[in-house]
Amino acid sequence: MQDHIAYATGRIRSACDLPTLLAAAFAGLELVERAASAFADRSPAYATAVNEASDAWRALSRAPSLRRLEEAEPNESLATFSLLVTQALVVATSRAVDPADRVACLQAARHAGRVHDALS
Repeated sequence: MQDHIAYATGRIRSACDLPTLLAAAFAGLELVERAASAFADRSPAYATAVNEASDAWRALSRAPSLRRLEEAEPNESLATFSLLVTQALVVATSRAVDPADRVACLQAARHAGRVHDALS
């Protein structure tokens, strides 16, 4: 998790214009929401954090500068990216020693592959 936070922090700090900053913040909010969701059963604070991050994400998604950036992305880029994720998960499966890691990677690869199929 720390690697994801460090990467998102770097993207936000290195953003040189408004659309890039908004895109980095948007991704950062997704990370906060996902991370808080993983810990939501531990404390009510995490459940609150999930709700607030989700509300922040929805609010930011209405920013015109962010929408212009999204409109510039071709549909194929998401399909191509999901294929890359699928391939990375298959490679991770071959490197995993723990059977539970292998199962998780294979299941995730199957779903990521379905994302690719849906968008292709």
